[in-house]
Amino acid sequence: MTLPPTIETERLTLRPFEMRDLDGYLAYYMSGERTGGVGGPKPKYNATERFMAMAGQWALRGYGRYAVADKTGGEAFGHVGIMHVEDDAEPEITWTLWDPAQTGNGYATEAAKPAMAAWLESHGHVVAHIENGNAASQRVAERLGMAQDPSRPLPRWMETGLTYVGTAA
Repeated sequence: MTLPPTIETERLTLRPFEMRDLDGYLAYYMSGERTGGVGGPKPKYNATERFMAMAGQWALRGYGRYAVADKTGGEAFGHVGIMHVEDDAEPEITWTLWDPAQTGNGYATEAAKPAMAAWLESHGHVVAHIENGNAASQRVAERLGMAQDPSRPLPRWMETGLTYVGTAA
C-alpha cells in the first residue's frame, strides 16, 4: 500500500522530508520539553538518525510520515503519518508538532485527518498509542473519530498509555 506523496489541506502541505527540516526537528527532539512520551530527549546524532529513519521508511514500505508545513512552502514544523518500525507491530498513526507556538491552532487534527483517511481506504483500521498525560493528543484522536480500546496491548516501548483505534466509516 502506498500513500500519496503529498497531501494538501486548507492551510497545510504534507510532503516528503527535506534536509531543511532537520534543524526544526533537532530543536524539538533534543530539547526534551515535549519528547518524554516518544523516547526523548536524544543527543544530536540519535535525533538525526530518527529523522533519517522517518524519511527512509517511505523507501522501504511505500508509506510513512509526512513533514507538516504551511502552504507558503516553508520549513516543516511537525510530522504526521504512519509509523511502522517493527513487522510484528501494528502500523500506527502519529502526529507531532515540533514547535509549541504551532499548538492550539488545529494543525495536528488538520494534518492527521487526510493521512489517516488515506490509510483507512485500504487497511480498514489504524491505532494510535498515546501517553496517559498527553491530553492534547487524546483530544486529537477523539476529533479524528478514534476510540480507546483497552483490550489492545501497548507497544513494548511504552510503559503507560492508551490505545486508540480508528476504523473506516
